[in-house]
Amino acid sequence: MDWHRINVVCFTASYGLAWLAELGRLWKPDARWLRWLMVGFMAAGLLAHTLYLAARWTPTAGEARSLLWLAWIVAFLGLYGAMHYRRVAWCVFVLPVVLALIGLATLWPAAHGWPAITGPLDRWLITAHVALLVLGGVGLCVSFVASVMYLLQARRLRHKQALGEGLRLLSLERLERMIRHGVAWAFPLWTAGVILGMFLLWQRREFSWLDAKVISGAVLVLVFVMLLDLRYRQHQRGRRFAWAAIMAFVMFLVALSIEAFAPSWHRFGGGS
Repeated sequence: MDWHRINVVCFTASYGLAWLAELGRLWKPDARWLRWLMVGFMAAGLLAHTLYLAARWTPTAGEARSLLWLAWIVAFLGLYGAMHYRRVAWCVFVLPVVLALIGLATLWPAAHGWPAITGPLDRWLITAHVALLVLGGVGLCVSFVASVMYLLQARRLRHKQALGEGLRLLSLERLERMIRHGVAWAFPLWTAGVILGMFLLWQRREFSWLDAKVISGAVLVLVFVMLLDLRYRQHQRGRRFAWAAIMAFVMFLVALSIEAFAPSWHRFGGGS
């Protein structure tokens, strides 16, 4: 079979159907067939997604491929969460993030091969740069999903809604730990990726503090510092910390897509 014939529509449709099946469980929480339908569609989407990336494997293939890798990791974590937390509506929140990342990836033209480089070491540095940013994005996606669930759960408790009815979520304590761990995971990885990217641009004599990509990446690092300051110096918890984590995720999406509407020398992801 020619795996190159698998396109983005295949796994996107599977993820979309899985999300609809998961939404159906909100009205029929005891319908086991809906859960297995969701798991089946999600597993099929993940398989097609895996084959798509494997058939087009390139360590650096532009912003689009990086986003698809990030979506793959988040989808894998979503499937694991769906199997581990059987009674929690986990994929109601995870799958929209996966679909949003795939949708953002389709806005980018496909990039092929390596950018102009000076030697074998540059290939390792560019690969490490992309990998660090993608892995940092995983932590941000986890903290974003946990933050949305936290705010919804806190609202239900504030209005004294019965927690055993309708949408089933994790406890506030567990969700807060997920937010904190996601930020703690993302901060060093994203910061290292940004610094390495600045070094690569400087090496090519294309570095500028006014470059849109550099500014957006650096601003997100400052958002991380603010989050850590809120949590460990000001000892802020709960809703304020969750909203700050959501802001970091939004800034992350801006940093990834800023080349689409602002001039940049960043060419490793197919920039202008």
